[in-house]
Amino acid sequence: MMYRLTVLLFCFFIVQSTVAEPKAQSQLQISAPVWPGFTNADGTGAYADLFQLIYPTEQVQLVWHFSNFSRAIHLVQQGKHHMVPGLSAYESDKEHQALLLSAHPFDFDLIVAIYDPAHTAPPQLEQLKQHKLAWDLAYDLHLVLGLPEKGYEVLNIEQGLELVKNRRVDIYLAEKSELYQYLKGESAVQLEPLHYKELLRDPIYLAFADTETGRSFKEMWDRRFIDLYKTGQLKQFYRNYPQLTLPTLP
Repeated sequence: MMYRLTVLLFCFFIVQSTVAEPKAQSQLQISAPVWPGFTNADGTGAYADLFQLIYPTEQVQLVWHFSNFSRAIHLVQQGKHHMVPGLSAYESDKEHQALLLSAHPFDFDLIVAIYDPAHTAPPQLEQLKQHKLAWDLAYDLHLVLGLPEKGYEVLNIEQGLELVKNRRVDIYLAEKSELYQYLKGESAVQLEPLHYKELLRDPIYLAFADTETGRSFKEMWDRRFIDLYKTGQLKQFYRNYPQLTLPTLP
């Protein structure tokens, strides 16, 4: 009898110890370019704060891997990382291959046309195909804007502005908040004498690796995004980050 009691007590303490032990954090491997103010090189920024809101700290550790946008996408497609932010629903099939988009957009890109008014009239959306265009590498803006072919792809905003100033292209297309963040930098090339004009808003999504772990993180994101929207927490978060635009959800 004493032996059985000892065994039962031993099993009880083993079970209690297992229950009390905190569940290990999952690591969400995020692949992204450095977007100042959104995904900073030190793992801070508006997107970083949003991701931590959706993924509770006690459950998920955010692990950042920074590279250019094209490589960031490819690393998630290869299953080496779990998620990349910033894809448009209009991206090419090649860009969407082996990726799963979030159920809803989490922000919008406001596309602006930057031009020299001394040589180019204020751009019209339906007349863009008449101009020589440039935009950032890995952005399929020709699909977003309904253009027949890609424009000249540049590495960064500085190169895009220089191309317009040197009349190598007529128009450089950029995302407005990225342009603003760049122009705030100490080493930024000044916009003058160039002007910009807003063209359209493009909803953007998170893209997850089509793997078991990627699907698990996508399911958690989609569920928590809706739950926090319904409770009002998401709306409050976006009010504190005016550079972000919350989509209207059902």
